[in-house]
Amino acid sequence: MNVCWQQRKLLPFCKEKGIQVCAWSPLGGYNNIWGTNEVIENEVLHDIATSKSKTVPQVALRWIYEQGASFVVKSFNKERMMPNLQIFDWELHEEENDKILQIPQRRLGTPDWFVVPNGPIKSDEELRDGDT
Repeated sequence: MNVCWQQRKLLPFCKEKGIQVCAWSPLGGYNNIWGTNEVIENEVLHDIATSKSKTVPQVALRWIYEQGASFVVKSFNKERMMPNLQIFDWELHEEENDKILQIPQRRLGTPDWFVVPNGPIKSDEELRDGDT
């Protein structure tokens, strides 16, 4: 889950069932072979971050927090660790959330290991149930 893969069907389902969603790769796997740079390089997030004197990762993590999800951020860089925690003393406004909802959605990778010809799930679309 991240702002570029918002899990718009999964999140409400989990809330209804009392399941806590935890966002892995909440920043999209920036500069990783399996990830995407779409979160960190997103213009909407950049504009919001600039207007709030925050970083793009802070805006992305705050959005996840405001959705009621938790997140796991992997960093070995001490200079990035502290700002990742500084998301609790401010909030996103309704118009900023509306802009984030307009971000085109793209899921990370394809779950080829779940889709097998003789298995119960025959295609990526069937697995995702139309969710982006």
